[in-house]
Amino acid sequence: MSPLPAHHKNKTKSSFDNPWPPVKTVSESIRGLVRLPFGLPFVRAEPFQILGALKPTKTIDANFSVYHSEGGKSGICATWLGHAGYLVQLPSISDSRSTRILFDPIFAEFAYPSNWVNGLRRRLPAPCAIDQLPDVDYVVISHNHYDHCDTETLIALWTRCSPDRPVRFLVPLAVKDTLTAVGIPDSQILELDWWNNVTYHCPSPTKGSNIVFTCTPCQHTSGRGVMDQKGSLWASWVVQQTMSDGAAVCAVYFAGDTGYQTATGPCPAFQEIGDKFGPFDLAMIPIWRGATLSFLGQMGYRLADDTHLATTHASPEDAVLLAKDVRARHSLAMHFATWAGSDDEALEPLVRLMRARKGDWSDEGGFGAIDIGQSVVIPVITRER
Repeated sequence: MSPLPAHHKNKTKSSFDNPWPPVKTVSESIRGLVRLPFGLPFVRAEPFQILGALKPTKTIDANFSVYHSEGGKSGICATWLGHAGYLVQLPSISDSRSTRILFDPIFAEFAYPSNWVNGLRRRLPAPCAIDQLPDVDYVVISHNHYDHCDTETLIALWTRCSPDRPVRFLVPLAVKDTLTAVGIPDSQILELDWWNNVTYHCPSPTKGSNIVFTCTPCQHTSGRGVMDQKGSLWASWVVQQTMSDGAAVCAVYFAGDTGYQTATGPCPAFQEIGDKFGPFDLAMIPIWRGATLSFLGQMGYRLADDTHLATTHASPEDAVLLAKDVRARHSLAMHFATWAGSDDEALEPLVRLMRARKGDWSDEGGFGAIDIGQSVVIPVITRER
């Protein structure tokens, strides 16, 4: 019998863990939490100065007209929908229709199923209603945390899709039950383990193409309650578009929610992803923690450092290194500002990202941020593989 993968903790695929040593042990994290509010390392927040042309993130009305333009059809279109939600359209091949993918969409007002948790109300509104989105072909989920797996949004996406363009859902192991519980058909959901992939063929009267989804590692956790912690897998995702003859068209990387550091240095999975699948025309990478600690910002405080979150949440500086590891040509920031306890907390990730990067997202190898609702076009290049 073959041994279990390092991230599997049992044979029933119902318990998982990061296979790399964490920056801090669980006991250290617990000790930090039980000392709240006096023992957690936080300090009085100092206002962050806006650098150069940097402007605070805002929500603008989404306009998807660029998706139908010549430039949009020949490149990759991307729209930030807030938090980790991105809509991506792949290049149109010959006379085939463009393929559209939604990553971790959340249109909810709260990042959890109830509003009793202080600080979790959405700070920046969604840029459109769900019904205003273009038709989508695939919805990709990174893990089952409420701020990444918003079931109200997912069932609304399924309900509105047309019979001739039914949406498919791709999720990591053990996340399927979360979707079927709200009425999404089992037949439309595919679960994948790390390094597994699936290929979908896009027919065309002249030249067909393939869309290959690969579930790839990241450093995080999962759970929607006290009893199911790490009971389902978390993942990043690679999407490759190829011609029917195998020629590469483009490659996209979605990091999901992830940390970058381990007790022994950078997590090696990201360089492995870059070596196997890079370069990526577009990478979407988180630069901040989730909404859980936003109450600190509301109180006028911030964490003194990122050490105790480094295993599960990338800092802006880590995100820049991660982008380099996966060999991203253009990187867009996510997982910040949508939920934040103060204007300073929403601005801090942007300031730190600008200090750490070498170029904006439109530059080759650059990393930057766009407004919620903003649509951009990333040109693709012909590559040899």
